[in-house]
Amino acid sequence: MTYASARLEDSAKWGARAAARTAYAMTFTPRRLFAIALTSQGRGLTLTAATTLLVAHSLAEATIPVIIGATIDRAVLPSDPLALAIWLGVLAGTFLLLTASYQAASRLMVGVYGYGEQALRHLTLSRMLRPRLSRRAVTPGEALTFVTSDTYRVAGVAWSVAQQCATIAAIIGAALAMLVISPIATLVVFASTAAMMWVMRMVSRPLERRGSVEQHAATEAGAVAADFMAGFRVLVGIGAREEAVRRYVAASDASRIAATAAGRSLASYEAVSSLLAAAATTALAGLSAWFAAEGEISIGELVTVLGLAQFLSGSLAHAGSFPSNWIHKLASAKRLAEMINADDLLDAPPAAPVDGEREAADRPANGVALVFRPGTDGSERIEVRTGELLGIRPSDSDTARALSRLLGLRIPPERGRVAVSIDGALHDLRDLDAADYRRRVVALPHRHTVVTGTLREAVRGHGSTDDPQPELIGAAALHDTIAEAGGWHAQVGESGRRLSGGQRQRIGIARALHTDADVVVLDEPTSAVDAITEAHIARALSELDRTAIVISTSPTLLAACDRVVDLSENGPEARHDH
Repeated sequence: MTYASARLEDSAKWGARAAARTAYAMTFTPRRLFAIALTSQGRGLTLTAATTLLVAHSLAEATIPVIIGATIDRAVLPSDPLALAIWLGVLAGTFLLLTASYQAASRLMVGVYGYGEQALRHLTLSRMLRPRLSRRAVTPGEALTFVTSDTYRVAGVAWSVAQQCATIAAIIGAALAMLVISPIATLVVFASTAAMMWVMRMVSRPLERRGSVEQHAATEAGAVAADFMAGFRVLVGIGAREEAVRRYVAASDASRIAATAAGRSLASYEAVSSLLAAAATTALAGLSAWFAAEGEISIGELVTVLGLAQFLSGSLAHAGSFPSNWIHKLASAKRLAEMINADDLLDAPPAAPVDGEREAADRPANGVALVFRPGTDGSERIEVRTGELLGIRPSDSDTARALSRLLGLRIPPERGRVAVSIDGALHDLRDLDAADYRRRVVALPHRHTVVTGTLREAVRGHGSTDDPQPELIGAAALHDTIAEAGGWHAQVGESGRRLSGGQRQRIGIARALHTDADVVVLDEPTSAVDAITEAHIARALSELDRTAIVISTSPTLLAACDRVVDLSENGPEARHDH
């Protein structure tokens, strides 16, 4: 399809872009994140079924003291063997019900929690790795905390909802059972529950702040540790290992102090909760004993009330923990929402470019694959012709990294600074979707990441079924690496740590060459390889029929280029080598 015919579909494309912007603009509040964990993808029905089973389990537990009291009054005291057998059968059936209901509820809850956590992780990762990038930069340690600890806590709200509903049902069921025996005892249960919930809500207020401080400190410690391990070889090489250890110890101590403070607050909170539950249970037991002494209730009813009081002790203590349970989850939900809602680093393409901008952008390419200005101060435009190997000699490393980030769309570009050829016409980068541009122009960072997996996956990508192309493997001088690693199925280790720096660079070259991009940009691709290997790569790149840009100060690489542009202080000056 030509670009002219594709313009007939512009309206549909602009509509899709508008829909995408609406989706990205959606604000994820903590409440919405909880809803994703609980009800998305049909989990609401499963959660309802699991909660119903847990409620049945709790009511069955509350029924046990009632059955025991009835057995005493109607079978033991009258010495009726048949009634005793019947009531013992009812008791056994109740135990069977509460066991089966809990096991079934647990199986359902594992699915709700597991898939809810997966959904939150997918959402979090998709926002971290969004095509338009995020204005909030996160370290590897922070990213790990977001997608593990925080999503774990937020997804755990499913257990909180189900168990807390079951606890409330148990308290109501026990209170109604007591209502038959003594209305006053029922009033004591409801009054103590309400009072405990109010008191514990007041006590729990400092927990939210301390929980947030604890999570932030743990994230900082994790980030320092991850950065330490990622740059371990470099730190040892420059003799900075002791300084790195000192920084980690400081971050770890801060995390320990915050965790200790939060733990003490939680322990005090739980102590108050247990104390209030014990006081309510003691009052209820004393009141029941007085009723029994006065002859207002039977021996069996006394046993029932005491059993329910013991049962309610645990339920009231659990009810007292509701606020603290939600506070920690709310703190994690707020952290996730802040990260997910961070603004895009790159602006979305306009829904419909104005005529003047479209005419300026959609000019004939005339054999040019890419046009860019290396600087923002009115520097000369550099045209990259289709099929040529263009060398860029930067004035310093900062200039090289900045140009690599610009061509890789890792920084916001100004209008008119970069244009790419599409179906014979040049289009401004600002009018293109970020993912579309990166499919046409591949520019790996100078320090690119090799993810955990096999050597084949490092070159072709995870999930790819295509075999590496021998010509491109030869151009990247990877044959010796394949042999040393043990074949294509050999593991490269976490972040490629089983490979040397030069081997990782050559994998990056092979990965870039295996893409279907129209233009490949290589940023100092041979800075860590030996001279012989560098000469082989330079010669192979010059023989490939690809449009490529090499940003380098290496004389060997630049000598192999069709054209070299020198980014000196006096401005770009081009010379032809061939």
